[in-house]
Amino acid sequence: MEETSHMSFAAVIFDFDGTLLDTERHNFLCWQLTAQSVGFELSEEFYRSLIGLSLEDSNRRLRQKFGPDVPVDEWRVLRRQNFYSLWDQGQGPGWKAGLEQLLPYLKGRNLARAIASSSQKAELDHKLERSGLLEHFPTRVAGDEVAAGKPEPDVFLEAAQRLRVDPRRCLVVEDSLMGVLAARRAEMQVVFVPDMLAADQQVRELCLAVLASLDQLVDVLENPGNQTLTRVP
Repeated sequence: MEETSHMSFAAVIFDFDGTLLDTERHNFLCWQLTAQSVGFELSEEFYRSLIGLSLEDSNRRLRQKFGPDVPVDEWRVLRRQNFYSLWDQGQGPGWKAGLEQLLPYLKGRNLARAIASSSQKAELDHKLERSGLLEHFPTRVAGDEVAAGKPEPDVFLEAAQRLRVDPRRCLVVEDSLMGVLAARRAEMQVVFVPDMLAADQQVRELCLAVLASLDQLVDVLENPGNQTLTRVP
């Protein structure tokens, strides 16, 4: 990607699922349970193609895969029941690695921060509250609050507007290609923390850095012009 500006960042905008909370693998398990109960197969490869998409785009892809008349809404109800049933049994998603160390740093720096997620607002807020993260992110934008989902930039631009920060001074943290594309279209720098999706060549070319865990974000924020930032293989 082009040479990075040495101007410091004024805000950090995080994706949520798979970036702050380890929900993607949990969600994939719940989709598998749902598929088994209604008689279809959902591979991990196909699930990966849904990561980062808005609800509308995800539903469109499900119908393309399984047929235009499949009861996607009913499937989602079952998936959600499985998701929270497992969580109630103590098998819910935990915080992503490094987040516990990152949060005090962000608070100590008084750095503006927000969540920009493809999830629906009610679901996003519920997961945040249940996981103990709600108080850390008072500013958040959900997929149903903007006109177009990722890879369009709407959700990130709305987050920057709510924070009252120039998009060019925002650093985005993502785990999906759709999110990376959306951030770059918003003229924001972005770092990638792999979850279920590995950092391919396109991601590496678009991102400022590919990090192994969220605590490594501190180095990016302290040294925004560093061209030798930690990268995972």
